[in-house]
Amino acid sequence: MKKIFLSAMVLIAAAVMVSCNKSHTPDVPYHQVVATFDDLETGMYASDVYGENLYGKGYYWLDKNTGLGSKPVDDQYYSGGIAVGNFPAVNLVPEDAANWYKSQLAVNYKNLRGYPGYNNTEHCLVSFGWADPNGWNNAPTMNFTDTDTTTRVIEGLYITNTSYAVAQMTTDLGSGVPIDNGWFKVIFIGLDAKGNQTGKIEVYLANYKDGGKFLLEQWQPVALSGLGRIHTLKIDMDGSDKGLYGLNTPAYVAIDCIVVRVDNGTTVTPNKANIL
Repeated sequence: MKKIFLSAMVLIAAAVMVSCNKSHTPDVPYHQVVATFDDLETGMYASDVYGENLYGKGYYWLDKNTGLGSKPVDDQYYSGGIAVGNFPAVNLVPEDAANWYKSQLAVNYKNLRGYPGYNNTEHCLVSFGWADPNGWNNAPTMNFTDTDTTTRVIEGLYITNTSYAVAQMTTDLGSGVPIDNGWFKVIFIGLDAKGNQTGKIEVYLANYKDGGKFLLEQWQPVALSGLGRIHTLKIDMDGSDKGLYGLNTPAYVAIDCIVVRVDNGTTVTPNKANIL
């Protein structure tokens, strides 16, 4: 099992690699396909910035380009889930702090078209959840749905913060990560067809340790090929601010432009039965 921490050099390489365009390079045994989430069936999108249809409604999404799919844990997004939406940044004011969660799918970014997606696309993913040791919450997953053993390499993707998480981290009403010299990060964990961990890649969404002032407010590339061939990608969260019930910082991260290697001579045949 490998544990990988992204360095600045890796991120520079990822910026070139994760192009969000399909490509086919001669003399390699695979070609790239990309999930941008703008061509899904209508019912696969969150109904509103809170996501009313993510609770007890049988919500799931399935990407025909990569074969990736996901549904909330126990059909309830609050138990851990990955949703597709098109809700750009909102201004969450301190006076409404008790209701910030109602904008949980707002991505802290607005592109030139007025949408949240990387490269001016309309839609992206918002992942919520973390592996709470007390068992109250779960780290959500997405997997290749062609068969229950399909494995591919995820070459990379892009991440950024949500408005809800940023509001909590930059005020004294919530977790106060920057105020308390703390940090917040996303953890990508690869699992093979048998559920064994293949690797782990950790990326900071905010880092104010030792006088630093890093807060991710743009789309940032993340290279994931180091996880190897995987069937499932688990998305965990961690932070310095924890309480009796685990992580205090809202455990959200936005994801877009997932680049997948598909073996030459094979086809992507998504099957929703393997996520439902």
